[in-house]
Amino acid sequence: MISFEPSLVTEKLFALLSLLRSRPKLIVRINADNIEEEIGGLKFEVENVSDKSTSLAPVVVARFLTTGRKKCSIIFDVREMDRSLPPFISKQFTASAREHQPARSNAWFRTYTFAPTRGCSCRVRIRNASLEPIGNFRFWAERLWFQTTGRLFGVKLSMTMEEYRAQQRAKGSH
Repeated sequence: MISFEPSLVTEKLFALLSLLRSRPKLIVRINADNIEEEIGGLKFEVENVSDKSTSLAPVVVARFLTTGRKKCSIIFDVREMDRSLPPFISKQFTASAREHQPARSNAWFRTYTFAPTRGCSCRVRIRNASLEPIGNFRFWAERLWFQTTGRLFGVKLSMTMEEYRAQQRAKGSH
């Protein structure tokens, strides 16, 4: 029978928990994804919200569904050479798609994956071209509904230019 010393077990448990807490965590905000711009069409802001420095991997992967419910993915290359992410400082980045995909302009349920060199990947889930991020549960529920029925659940499809501009102003410059 194996016996464990309680202080040793708790010490290892606390060491593991502190290691998990100290891993870098990213917060990403996507500002633009313009299919018309060949160079630097994806514009985003990244902030490292941990006390450890890290850097951004040079590749961003986006997965999405077309209006015909076909799964697609695209790879973006980050254009900036300095991808370092010091703690609690946000940085602006641009990325270019490796290949042109016309279906991307009508992409639904996009998932962008940003990977730091240390720490967990950050996924940003977006419903449509308005680049409004939505939560995980809502994203998966609406995506499943779209895949099975071909219709969108509770989504306003048309928007006037005034409504679009008001939405952009509400996002602000942060």
